[in-house]
Amino acid sequence: MKNCLRNYIIAQHAEADEFSKGLGCWMGKLPNPRDTQYWNERVPSGTLQEFKRIELEEGTYYALADAYSKSYARSLDLASMSDDELSKLIDDCKFQIEMCGIRYSDV
Repeated sequence: MKNCLRNYIIAQHAEADEFSKGLGCWMGKLPNPRDTQYWNERVPSGTLQEFKRIELEEGTYYALADAYSKSYARSLDLASMSDDELSKLIDDCKFQIEMCGIRYSDV
């Protein structure tokens, strides 16, 4: 695992710890960076860039599933799309969900 990814995980843990200090507040944490089996499978290259790309593809899939359907989300080749194309799809999903009267931040 590259140091950038390790530092990102440690910073996310610190953010979660701080947030969870509030009454009734809880925030999940990424798995410990020492869990090499998990991280080697999740991010084979061990880079922050690959991790963020995986997160973007997965976020796009779930946004599409929420806005349209899982079958539609599965039908798209998200891996072949650029980051900008994925971000635009997420924005389109936000618009679609909000048109249905649901604030995207509530989903």
